[in-house]
Parts: sequence; structure tokens; C-alpha cells
Amino acid sequence: MNISTTFQTLESEITQLRGVLGSRLPLKASVCVLPAVADGEEDMAIEHIMPELKQGHDAVHAACAAYADLHIRDGYSQKSARRTTGVLWYDNTDAEFSQLVTRLVTSINQHKESIQRHIIENYGGDRRPEYMRFNALHSACPGVMTLHLYRQLRMFDNANVNLVSFGWRQKTLFSRVNKIELLQKMGKDIEEDEDKSVRLNSLIKAIARVPEEKLRLRRPVKVHPAANIAMADPEHPDQILRLSAASSMPFIIIQDEHVKIRPLPEFVANEVKPRSNRLKTDVIGIFHGESIEMIP
Repeated sequence: MNISTTFQTLESEITQLRGVLGSRLPLKASVCVLPAVADGEEDMAIEHIMPELKQGHDAVHAACAAYADLHIRDGYSQKSARRTTGVLWYDNTDAEFSQLVTRLVTSINQHKESIQRHIIENYGGDRRPEYMRFNALHSACPGVMTLHLYRQLRMFDNANVNLVSFGWRQKTLFSRVNKIELLQKMGKDIEEDEDKSVRLNSLIKAIARVPEEKLRLRRPVKVHPAANIAMADPEHPDQILRLSAASSMPFIIIQDEHVKIRPLPEFVANEVKPRSNRLKTDVIGIFHGESIEMIP
């Protein structure tokens, strides 16, 4: 496939979608724009996020801008996505409008997926360095932001959605430790930067004393917006289907049935309550942003 041509078609269809969505007055448009992460601040702890709530025409404009936001921006992080969350809800009285939006969203997502699949299949693999994928994509699509290019639009067409409630999701990823490999990585870091030797040598000694089966790595995932959705179960219309979905771009809903929308609230880190069933561990140290823990 020709990545450049596919990308141009993708951009053209997003422009068409923006025009179509802006041509009709939604039953309700509620969108929250999140502050973008500045370049170099990706690893800073997030203590507070205040979403900017937009309604009506301003919400449609913000949503369409998010759909079209495919490129790197000066001053902003390339590693952290710029997020806009919320809902554009339209009635289903115009069949031509519904069909056109559905066709465009489907085609846009297919183009995104085909570009991603082509890059992975032709430039991926364990033996190929990551920069090959980066160079292949950026030579065809100069300035594109990979995180934004690959994320999919989400649409609910006559799905009888009852509720979309936005909130914050913050989870932690755990992995077992290969003790030998971990100690080798630390040794390599010491060789490359002697200033780290005192701290890392102390950490190496502490890890060496702990049996491998008692070690684990904890990597916190950055807090991000998510939506809890309640809708009619397609297989059992009299029952409610509940699902949770990440929400980096506004959902498009087309239906006549009423939808209750709860916008994304403010995030305050010190108000987040820890899980009551969390396993108590001893933190040995931190390496490459991951906590090394000893479990009971």
C-alpha cells in the first residue's frame, strides 16, 4: 500500500466528517478538553487535572478538532496523547446524515488500522529497531503523531445508549522479575554513567539478597479518562449491557432515545482512595521508572 496516499485520503475524510457533523444541530454536545502535556514533562507526577467543559456548538468544534489532530505540535509531548473526551449526540431523523457519518467513521478507522498494520508487518518484529518503524511512517507522513494517528473513532448508531458517565482510570501494571537480566541492566547503566554507581550498587546488593520469586516490578499507568457506558444488550434488548472504554476522543451517538451524559470531573490525586485489598509490599528501589518490590 502507499502510506502517503492512504494518509491523504484519511485527512480528506476527516475534513468531510467535520463538515457533516457541523451541518446539524446535535440533541446534546458535551465535551471536555484536557490540558496538553508539555514536552519533557511526560514523567512528572500528575497531581491535578481540570477539564475545560464545552457545550453545544463549542463542543462540536472541539470534538472535530480532536478528530483532526494528527500531527506533532511544538512545545507539546509526543509521548503523551492530547485528549478531548465527551459525547456528540444526534437524533436519527435524517437517514442520509446517519449513513454518511457511519460510512465516514468506518472508512477513517479502516485507513488508520491499515496504516498501522502495514508499518508493523513491514517494519516491525523483534529484530528490527523501533526507529525503522518511525522513519517509515514519518517519511510518508511528515510530522504525524503516531499516538493520534492510530487511535480509533468510536460511534454508537441506534445502540440505545442510556448513560455515558466519564471518570478517571488509574491502574498499575505488575510483572515478574528475571533477576539476572535486571542486575545485568543495572550493571550496564553503571558502565554508561558512573554517577549512578553509588545508588545502583546499593540497589544491586539489596536485590541480590531477595529470592527471585519474591520480587516483582510495579509500573504505574498515567491517569487517563474513561467512560462507563450503559446500553441495551443487542442479544437481550430487555437487559442492560455495561461496558467501560478508554476515551481519548469524543464518542458519536446517533439515536432518538434519551442519553444521560455525566461529564468528566476534576482529578485531584490526593483524593484518590487506595484499594482496600491492595497487597502490602516493601519497596526496594526504583529503576527506569518502575518500583522494585518484595512481596510477602
